[in-house]
Amino acid sequence: MTFRDKLYLVALALVVTGCSPAPDKVHQKIHAQQGTYVADIADDGSFSVVSTNENGILLWPRYANDAKFQWQHDDQTSQIIAVDASFDGSVVATSTRVEFALWDAKSGENLGFWKIGSGGIQDVAVSNGGSTIVLAKRDGTQIAFNPSSGRRIEFYGHTERVNVVDISANGFYVLSGSNDASAILWDTRSGQIVHKWEHKNRVTQVALHSNAKYVFTSGSTDNAKIWQLPDGSEYSRLQFIDRQKIFSSARFNQDGSVLITGAPSRRITLWDTQTGKSLKHWNVGLVEERNPNSAVVLAVHFYDNENIVLSESSAGLAEWWQLESNWNE
Repeated sequence: MTFRDKLYLVALALVVTGCSPAPDKVHQKIHAQQGTYVADIADDGSFSVVSTNENGILLWPRYANDAKFQWQHDDQTSQIIAVDASFDGSVVATSTRVEFALWDAKSGENLGFWKIGSGGIQDVAVSNGGSTIVLAKRDGTQIAFNPSSGRRIEFYGHTERVNVVDISANGFYVLSGSNDASAILWDTRSGQIVHKWEHKNRVTQVALHSNAKYVFTSGSTDNAKIWQLPDGSEYSRLQFIDRQKIFSSARFNQDGSVLITGAPSRRITLWDTQTGKSLKHWNVGLVEERNPNSAVVLAVHFYDNENIVLSESSAGLAEWWQLESNWNE
């Protein structure tokens, strides 16, 4: 192979695998000095919630210089493994492996602590007003809990560990992904399965559109699909050439035309929901003093009216990116 041929192959690889130019960064803020393991962004983008090793759980309003609230669990020795803000931004649920809590996002007041027995919590999701909290458990079960009435329903639709859950704004439907290679949409009022989608491998990421138009499910390798509701049929599949494609976060924009994903490789990608094609992608930033020099994209949000993307990463960094007006053409 000639030197020219090698240069051509390198150039081709950069075209295929390289990032498109990152949008202009309009703001950034370190939300966790020592990095973070979990984070979430309110559905309207008005605040972020991050778990820190040094300061517990912090709620950061958009562009704020200081956190508005600082929360701690009763057992401060246990790691926070999941956080979730409700669609209306009124409450936040947080969880360790054995304990979960509910917080008022307006006043900062704690609304309750609860402990579980066996099973171990893997993920948590909360509906508007905290009417329903759903727990994904490592033993394959799920619990939908109403803090006001104390009503709880256990769901046994999965046979292996439940990795991730999302919940509808009204708390009536839960979307879950499991190591049993399935994603399930189920009804918290009856415990009945609405739809079940089979994958070739464990399901590690799911997202439910805020108006229940679409569902996103992704396996641990190369099986990432968008399904349309209410019939549950396949709408599109994400188009990529990577042999392994893992997503660490996912969210639809307001009208469902765009899916935003984050990856363990620092990558943010905007996808066309209808075609599954990648519209734009770039890498989040790093904090120079921190090793290793990598970052997992933990949460993403798209401000539709402003063409701005917000990301929260394991580097503890919040970044706001301004897209061009014609970014999707």
